[in-house]
Amino acid sequence: MSMRVCYYIQTHTRPTQVNRLVELIKRGSPKSIVVITHDERGAAINTSYLESLPEVYVLTGPGGYGDFSHIDRYFTAVDWLNDRGLEFDWLENLTGQDYPLRPIAEIETVLSHTETDGFMQYAPVFPKRIPANADLGAGPTFRLCRPFDASMRYDFRHWRIGRPTPAKQRWLRPLMAVDWMQPWFRLNLAFSTIGIRRQNSLFNGDFICYGGSFFCTLSARSVQYVRQFARDNPEVVEFFRSTLAPDEVFFHSVLVNSGKFSFIPDSKRYIDFSNSRNNHCKILGINDLDTMFGSGAHWARKFDANRDAEVIEVLDRRVQSP
Repeated sequence: MSMRVCYYIQTHTRPTQVNRLVELIKRGSPKSIVVITHDERGAAINTSYLESLPEVYVLTGPGGYGDFSHIDRYFTAVDWLNDRGLEFDWLENLTGQDYPLRPIAEIETVLSHTETDGFMQYAPVFPKRIPANADLGAGPTFRLCRPFDASMRYDFRHWRIGRPTPAKQRWLRPLMAVDWMQPWFRLNLAFSTIGIRRQNSLFNGDFICYGGSFFCTLSARSVQYVRQFARDNPEVVEFFRSTLAPDEVFFHSVLVNSGKFSFIPDSKRYIDFSNSRNNHCKILGINDLDTMFGSGAHWARKFDANRDAEVIEVLDRRVQSP
């Protein structure tokens, strides 16, 4: 049987851009499966049109930001595929504002010749806390975040105080001075949370905290493993639910610590976080093309046709399958 890829896309905005991405994927890979999970609070998506395309499916449910909802949505899609007996060899994890940098057929050819379990950016989040023989992944050149931020995210038990908004960030900003004055409490503006330092951590020498981009390409067997792990270990899931950005460490920690898989520690995604504020990546435009193409990535994010339509036109011409 020929290889089959599932393109899993989380969406919440830019419905016309989503249509364009899905059309491009299906032209390049007619036998692929596309599963979209759309945030019900986002802009209305054209479900009837998308599902008129062969093997394109749209699921709608609650979204979120910086919490376990990204993983919940991923698992919802995996369960939906399994319940319907829709088999796949690879799962590409994307957003509706991603776009390919190479023809879809070429990306799939790379996957068909890959002898590992996927492309997943990962490295120890706390490199000073790991044993000498630990897998360094993409480290030491890659670090998920600064040590202070890493500790805030994963050494503290967090409670959310509503969705982050610019107004809330403005009036809470003066209170952030407390973060630097003591070691027990943390206020986070980007995720709108209050945290208390944990007395006990899930992470140790046997279960290292690995982190990287949530957006990755995984083999079916690694996808099914991490899904079953979540079912079998609800206490581990609850720990991650009370962290910040669990999507950036959950898959990485579970899969790498299992010792059952091997990954190329590169997600093959081009994302620019230079000058980032509150964890939002740069909107890519026509001036970024040379850097994107020179990166060796398969996909890039984030694009906004309302701000720079020309860059998507150029990408279309470049990546259309012959």
